[in-house]
Amino acid sequence: MVDPHEKRQFLDFLRQQGMRVTQERLVLFDEIFSRHGHIDAEDLLAGLQQQGRKISRATVYRNLDLLVDCGLVRKYRLGRNRFLFEHVHSGQQHDHLVCAECGRVVEFVSPGIAALQNEICRAHGFAPDHHTLQILGLCRSCEEDKQPAEGADPSPHPRRRSAAGGASRDAR
Repeated sequence: MVDPHEKRQFLDFLRQQGMRVTQERLVLFDEIFSRHGHIDAEDLLAGLQQQGRKISRATVYRNLDLLVDCGLVRKYRLGRNRFLFEHVHSGQQHDHLVCAECGRVVEFVSPGIAALQNEICRAHGFAPDHHTLQILGLCRSCEEDKQPAEGADPSPHPRRRSAAGGASRDAR
């Protein structure tokens, strides 16, 4: 459900920036804030186009950046070439596990990590605003896909024929 206070904050921000409140911006705002979880700009665009909305890719990206500037959305670089956006909920901090193979993103909350970050900030006289923590690796499914099949040679080294004609491993 769209929070009317957040919508007012965005509309006030647009006016302060001398920008128009357009129908496309209102549709985008409602679509973004009706979603839960991470927002992929391309998925957002595809969803709007499937609804019959005539909206350009540039409009989607430009307005997502405006929502970031307004403080209602945070932009995350997840992995090497992927950006996701998410609704900022004050006081709710979480971190991400990102699969480098399939791009799956898992949110998690760890009181232990939060406590450690607070301790580090205190020790260095640092007043944190927010943080980002991403752990890149392989999700369980991709890790299982990378495991050799039962009975398969798990060695990364190629086999070669020995002088006697049998298979032997490269000696290194």
